[in-house]
Amino acid sequence: MVFLSFTRNIARSSQRRVWSSSSSFSTAIKDEVRLSKRMSELGICSRREAARILRDASECSNLTALKSVIYVRGNPVMEGTGVKVANDEKFIEIRSGDAVTNESQNNDLKEYVPYAERPWHDICGDSIVLNKPIGYVSGQEEHQHVPAVRLLTRSNHIGKDVDEIISSSLQFTRKKWGGLDLETSSVPKHIRNKLNRDGKTASDQESKWEATLQGYSTAGRLDLDSTGVLIFTRAGMMARRLISPQSKIRKEYIVKVTPAVQLTAREREMGMKLPPVTTDLEPFLKGGRRLWNDAKPLKPVVEAEWLQNDPEDKQQIRTMRLVLQEGKKRQIRRMCRELLGLHVVELVRIRIGPVKIDSLPEGKWRTLTKEEVQGIFMDRPKKKKKKNKGTKKRNSHVSINT
Repeated sequence: MVFLSFTRNIARSSQRRVWSSSSSFSTAIKDEVRLSKRMSELGICSRREAARILRDASECSNLTALKSVIYVRGNPVMEGTGVKVANDEKFIEIRSGDAVTNESQNNDLKEYVPYAERPWHDICGDSIVLNKPIGYVSGQEEHQHVPAVRLLTRSNHIGKDVDEIISSSLQFTRKKWGGLDLETSSVPKHIRNKLNRDGKTASDQESKWEATLQGYSTAGRLDLDSTGVLIFTRAGMMARRLISPQSKIRKEYIVKVTPAVQLTAREREMGMKLPPVTTDLEPFLKGGRRLWNDAKPLKPVVEAEWLQNDPEDKQQIRTMRLVLQEGKKRQIRRMCRELLGLHVVELVRIRIGPVKIDSLPEGKWRTLTKEEVQGIFMDRPKKKKKKNKGTKKRNSHVSINT
């Protein structure tokens, strides 16, 4: 029994390898952190993604069959999710599984550089901002709605010459688009009328769409009937920084409201009732309220104020300014209806962190500036403090050299 217990402990310890500057076991326990945690701190990937890659490598005998493998100081990590590294380790990278590992690669180690600290010429075209108009969805094409990515064309670009765009890393391609029914789609009315006057059908128009940017995805979303700032990026670290639940980046909106008259068909099906109309913004600022059929309560709104001097006039459309740090689906519209009894008639997002709409025309886009990118990464997300549940829980990640 003693021998079995000893061999079992050895087997467990072999999965807790601690990588140091000399690729040996470290003895300073206070300086050790999980590899997945260190990768998350550096911004390489999330802890969950790192744990998945480590788990796949530990279960596979042939690394060339894997899509991604984590390397620490030029050596592949195959010991599972319990691997630890020094808390200041920077020689971490993710390579393709079929990448050839040789001595020249190991000797030419490259220190990981956080995204915001990389040379500007390497990341200058990674993220862009679009002033999204009404009638375009922020995601993929669906229900005859035009995706906002269709606006990311050369002719809609603001801020650079066309020749400079072509010579940069921005690539434009003409993607195949499904059939478009002009009568039922969300194409803006002035565009639909022009197509009808020209006598063009949906198939004719499909061939006329301009080439759009390739490889960009939205970092967040904006409703079909809302306008304003919508950020596209091809950098995973930028996307995680903007849409992570722990992100503290503020989003500013200008909202026009009017008293809600009646329930929608969906609201009647849910059995919802409209509250009395009020102009008191205390429910927004206080937080803790739950929207209909939502399990989690709302976080307090950072800022909320009326921009008009006569908010008591119930017959006039009133304007408010809101600053939020969370972004649930149709959150502002639902908050106004369910907490204030007001119906949103216009919603414009004018800012995401340091990225402002300013004078960017509707339907146009530009690349993010160096100051905007640095501003997004300036404030690190606050980490949740773990509750101390006592000392009964055994520490299962002690180094073998204690």
